[in-house]
Amino acid sequence: MLIELHYGDACVLLVNGNCQPIHLINYIRTHCCLSSSLKFDLCLLNSGEPLHLLSFDSKFVLSERRRFPSHVRCVLTQIDEEGQYIPLLNDSTLITNEFLLKLRKATNTKVTSKIISKSGKQSTNSSDQAAKGRRTLKSIVIAASAMKQK
Repeated sequence: MLIELHYGDACVLLVNGNCQPIHLINYIRTHCCLSSSLKFDLCLLNSGEPLHLLSFDSKFVLSERRRFPSHVRCVLTQIDEEGQYIPLLNDSTLITNEFLLKLRKATNTKVTSKIISKSGKQSTNSSDQAAKGRRTLKSIVIAASAMKQK
C-alpha cells in the first residue's frame, strides 16, 4: 500500500505502507523532522479516520489493513496530552472545515487547526522582498556602470 502523507507547508511524503509499523513510524519521524517524544498519527484525508499507528491494536497493522485501497492519502496529525488531534499540515485547500468535521467525528475528540494564511506570510515578508529587489537592482547598476567605464 502506498501512503501519500501530507504535512508541513504543503509537503508530500510517499511512504511504503507494506512494512512493519515501527519502521514506518521511524521513517515518518525522520523525514518529517518529528521529535521522538511527539505523539502523532495519520488520518485518512477522505474520511478523517485515524490509522492508530502507535497503538498495539492498530487497524493498520492487523488484518483489517486489506480494507484500505492500494493508495491512500493521509494527513499527519499530532495528538496532544488531552487526546486532541491537531493536523500538522499548513494547506487550506486540504485542511477544510469539511475535513475537520470528518476528523472530529472519526476521533470523537476536539480538533484544532493551526493553518497560517499565506497572505499573512506575504505581508510579513514584503519588506524582505523589497530589500532583495533593491539589492538586485544595485548589483545591476554596479555591473552596468563598470561596463560603461571600459
